[in-house]
Amino acid sequence: MLHPSPTYPRLPEAKRSESKQLRATPLHPRLGQRPLARKVKAILRPPIKAIYYLVTLIRSHKWLSLGVVVIFLATATVTNYALTGEWPLGIAKDQFNFHINGGSGGGDKVKDWLYALRDGDVATLRMLQSTLQMAQPPDPAELVSQYSEKQTNLVWQNIRVIGVYQQSDTTVDSVVSVSLGARGPGGGTSGFMLWHFTTLPQNGGLLLYIHLVSFRNALR
Repeated sequence: MLHPSPTYPRLPEAKRSESKQLRATPLHPRLGQRPLARKVKAILRPPIKAIYYLVTLIRSHKWLSLGVVVIFLATATVTNYALTGEWPLGIAKDQFNFHINGGSGGGDKVKDWLYALRDGDVATLRMLQSTLQMAQPPDPAELVSQYSEKQTNLVWQNIRVIGVYQQSDTTVDSVVSVSLGARGPGGGTSGFMLWHFTTLPQNGGLLLYIHLVSFRNALR
């Protein structure tokens, strides 16, 4: 007689270790590889290379580079003097050059008139005032007797152009301040004169109007 084989309880199968799924980590571009960085580098690369090659050229050709620099500075200086009549750093600067249409704008006539008044030169004042358009031009002899160093105790200490303006009719208005000192037995005093001139730039500059705006003592 056959007996069935005994049955044993089935043991649970060991769970297979689940394979871990690795997440793909996105690769971020480096800072220098980003589109904006590439554009910036593309813009800056040519000038940086140019500076590098220029420095290399200067180091290998020192005398040639020095000559080029000297020629450049000389050309710039001559051009500036031709256009403005001034040297670099204000050397030989003429404040009476009003720089109107490439000329002095009549500033030379203003300067000549003021210096003639200071020196008491009546003849020069009359000649310069021959172009005035005023109904009653100032009398040169009277001006000399009141404001010149020659016939008064006044000392002209400083002459300064404080304003220049070209009008729409091409005339030029300028205002000049004169600092004065006075000698006297009671001690020295000081004061100021303020003159207004109207000039015409054409024909080398012509005086049209002259007005004494102010003549006063300095505040103490």
